[in-house]
Amino acid sequence: MYRLVIVDDEPHILEGLKNLYPWENLGFEVTATFQNGRDALDYINTHGHIDVVMTDIQMPVLSGVELAQNLRDSNTIVIFFSAYQDFAYARAAIINHVVDYLIKPMNYSSMTACFERVRGILDKMHAEEPRPAEKPADNSLVASVKKYIDENYKSATLEEAALLLHYSATYLSTAFGEEAGISFSKYLTQVRLQHAMEMLKDRHIRLYEIADAVGYMNPKNLTRNFKEYYGITPQEFRAGKTPDAAKGGA
Repeated sequence: MYRLVIVDDEPHILEGLKNLYPWENLGFEVTATFQNGRDALDYINTHGHIDVVMTDIQMPVLSGVELAQNLRDSNTIVIFFSAYQDFAYARAAIINHVVDYLIKPMNYSSMTACFERVRGILDKMHAEEPRPAEKPADNSLVASVKKYIDENYKSATLEEAALLLHYSATYLSTAFGEEAGISFSKYLTQVRLQHAMEMLKDRHIRLYEIADAVGYMNPKNLTRNFKEYYGITPQEFRAGKTPDAAKGGA
């Protein structure tokens, strides 16, 4: 069972979330509940690793945003929930690598979808063998990140890579960039475009299908990045034009 802490300043919501949702069916155990972020943080710092913290945003003493900031460099997954759809809160969630942002009142389907995704992330983290040490050899870190991207290029994100490899996203981004000589995002784009080029050789596959397969929601973005990298458009490549070797072509 993965360990879950729930934080909300409204006792009836805490009670409902703890007792009315079938956590065990999804592989979670509610180990504690708190009405402010300070008590939750003190508990987390003194009771061993907590896998997930689900916290309201507006609370006394220590808000959910401040709690997430304190947990940003840990391996604890944070989920926000709030009665407010506020851009500032959404931005805070992004900055602090919060995995999801649920709006009150949460329905069963949205809760289930959220925690199934979180469990998938945790399962990947625990299945990773051997786990990286606190700070492994840099070539090991680079190899691990590249392996993750190569295997998950359609949906890969820096935040998920950091969770899987037990680092903060900031550290992983900096370390990978310095040692690999290329940023995480550029390497991800490179891998996606290489796969796109291979798929373009099959004229039966439409461009929008290729875009979706390699992680682009819009084919126009694929076309733009393809031309920036190879010096030609996907259509020109299919027409027989040779990619610019200096821009990444073979």
